[in-house]
Amino acid sequence: MSISGRVELRALCDRYGFAYYREWGLVLDGWSRAADSGADLVRRGVTALRTDGSLARMPYWLTLGAEVHARAGRAEEARATLDAALAAARARSELWWLPEVMRRRAAHDPAPAAIRRLQAAADLASSHGSVALLDRCAADLRELGVRPARDADSGASAPRTVAS
Repeated sequence: MSISGRVELRALCDRYGFAYYREWGLVLDGWSRAADSGADLVRRGVTALRTDGSLARMPYWLTLGAEVHARAGRAEEARATLDAALAAARARSELWWLPEVMRRRAAHDPAPAAIRRLQAAADLASSHGSVALLDRCAADLRELGVRPARDADSGASAPRTVAS
């Protein structure tokens, strides 16, 4: 989102009282900035969404915050934020983004745990019919030296891992 787009979004939301989209804009603005200033904006946006009871898409918003922390080299904060995203997704049965949250959380796990988490994410992505998220999981598994028994691009079920 360009600077002019962010300014315009905030102005429109303030003018017409679109609270949810104003906070959405804060989160996206923070995600698109340098880590330190971005983290504060994401935190403010997420806090305002929670305060307003606007919990829809919270796993997604938290994932963007975790990405800002990771870019800044704050791995512990990124892990904690992803754990909060996992809990939020499960608590509200908001499962559409859960495979991606699991995939990103796996990046902070040691290899054996990462493989297990990635396989579970791939299984969930497959059950959702999300080819894009399934492909991301398969790519991460390959980077860990585990090749999928089936190619995710074939449209087959979730890849079962086979030791390389």
